[in-house]
Amino acid sequence: MTDETPTDSVESISNTKRRRLLQAIGATSAISLAGCAGDGGDGDDGGDGDDGGDGWSPEGTVRYIVPYDEGGGTDTYARGIQEGFQEELGESLQIDNIPGSGGLNGLGELYRSEPDGQTIAGNAGPLEVAPQLLNEPDFDIRDLTGLGVVGQSTWCLVVNEEYEGEVETFDDVLEKYDSGEWENIGVQSSGSSQDIIVLLYKYEYEDEVGWNWQSRVQYTGTGPVAQAVASGEVPCGIGTDAGTQSVVDTGRIYPVVTFFGPGTGVYPDIDSVTDLDYPEIDFVGGVWRGIYAPPDADQEIVDFYADVLERTTENESVQEWSDETGNPVVWEGPEVAEENFEDAFTQFEELEILELVNENQP
Repeated sequence: MTDETPTDSVESISNTKRRRLLQAIGATSAISLAGCAGDGGDGDDGGDGDDGGDGWSPEGTVRYIVPYDEGGGTDTYARGIQEGFQEELGESLQIDNIPGSGGLNGLGELYRSEPDGQTIAGNAGPLEVAPQLLNEPDFDIRDLTGLGVVGQSTWCLVVNEEYEGEVETFDDVLEKYDSGEWENIGVQSSGSSQDIIVLLYKYEYEDEVGWNWQSRVQYTGTGPVAQAVASGEVPCGIGTDAGTQSVVDTGRIYPVVTFFGPGTGVYPDIDSVTDLDYPEIDFVGGVWRGIYAPPDADQEIVDFYADVLERTTENESVQEWSDETGNPVVWEGPEVAEENFEDAFTQFEELEILELVNENQP
């Protein structure tokens, strides 16, 4: 499950590239997370409700691929909306976890599925962008058909319960690494959002942050990261608020900080790094919860799911789950789901994220 990275002994990128990257980050706004403005979408991106009755509809169980482990944030959202989704869909959902390769294993399975509306998948964008650029698989996630965006999450740092009362702020975390007491940190695979966060805060923001971790222990998703922190395999790790919440609720880990400036509704009492005057990294600090179909899905399938998903976000059981957990449920239509990927790829290229990751490989 894990692949421990040896102590990193890499050179920082050149001063010229660093200045260019910092300028770009300062000048570039965060990727628009679905529904952050809370306006429910403009209506044009989704269905108008006319296709749900007389047009296309699925025949029997719909397969819902989650490209990460059970218990992670993407899985939490899938199961959180499942009851309401099935009610609005009129069919059952089979949730199928296919983790690995930074989400590409599951999304690749979706890509190769028939575009008949019987198979869909969730995602945790922009988490899958760097793996696509790094691994160059025989498919492109930008070709997937967007069906809508139903939620948002943020990346948070969680710490083992042993340190509660001793490590309460991000400054305390940095001090643990500066002193040498802590050396490793739990993240996902190379190029994941968590990986990019720790690389930025160690190398690109050396003067402003200088996060002196020595090794990254890599896992397949937030669920395994949270469990590794809880077991003491690593003293802390980064996972989504949605994906760490169930373990936080056991008392075995606790959240310290979020890397998304506006904060997290799941853990409303913790600060964001920007609240603490650390550099803003919102472009990787937040997550959009999209739902996609295979490439070339017919428009009537897209319209059907857009209508169903919009009603799902308004469903009573889904709203109750959102209120109970703090996980936002929002609605943005198919065009936004596809534009989010396009925008993320553009932003990663402009910020030279691929170069950052390649020059700091385990």
